[in-house]
Amino acid sequence: MPDGEIIKGAGNALVVSEKGDARLLEIGGSASSAVIEYVRTLREFALESIHGNRASPERLAAAQSGRALEWLNQGLIALADNLRTSYGERGLLDLARLILRATHSFRIMVLGKELPPLDSSTFLHLIWPRWYPLTADDRQKDVQSLTALIETGCLTKTELHPVIASLYDLPNSQIDAEQSII
Repeated sequence: MPDGEIIKGAGNALVVSEKGDARLLEIGGSASSAVIEYVRTLREFALESIHGNRASPERLAAAQSGRALEWLNQGLIALADNLRTSYGERGLLDLARLILRATHSFRIMVLGKELPPLDSSTFLHLIWPRWYPLTADDRQKDVQSLTALIETGCLTKTELHPVIASLYDLPNSQIDAEQSII
């Protein structure tokens, strides 16, 4: 075998003793299935470690509601919510407050225009959008639930306004307490 090359032919037959045996090593169908299963398991471990979704998209039969998708991706959403806190409330907001205070001591230029001193007592907060938009089915279920709560006397229409404001990401002040919603 020059240079590690295998030359086929009768002259290169393996010679073994009378009771010796030579076998060819090959991978059967079950071995390749084991490798595929091993790789699938590694994928799941990797996704779990980064809080990813381990569900296989091929196994989802129908379109999912926004709420169902949130449950499906709960691990990843929890991780992203933690990052929102770390980089949003403890990052961006602190930086914005620092800039507000700096306008009293330094000339701050934005797009070539000087900022006047800004009120540093301004209450700043971040509003994050939903991870998945509500589907029409989700909104219909919300309406049915809220209607049932009013009909059974668990909630009054006035008590309902903050609930609706939070469901649709509205400031509570936009909903007139005198207005009939349901």
